[in-house]
Amino acid sequence: MYITNENTATRRLFNADLTDEDGEPLMDEPVEFAKNGTAQVTADVGEALVEQYDSITPKE
Repeated sequence: MYITNENTATRRLFNADLTDEDGEPLMDEPVEFAKNGTAQVTADVGEALVEQYDSITPKE
């Protein structure tokens, strides 16, 4: 899944609080955004980031 971050100041993002339904962490390493604000992540991580942050959206 590709996501876009509208906050251009954020180049890397790690959130240890994002967990799956079993309480296991979703992120093993930080998400790194390209200069254009996009990143490729797993569907679980992408959906959690989109839900958690207003500035992150699925890339069309």
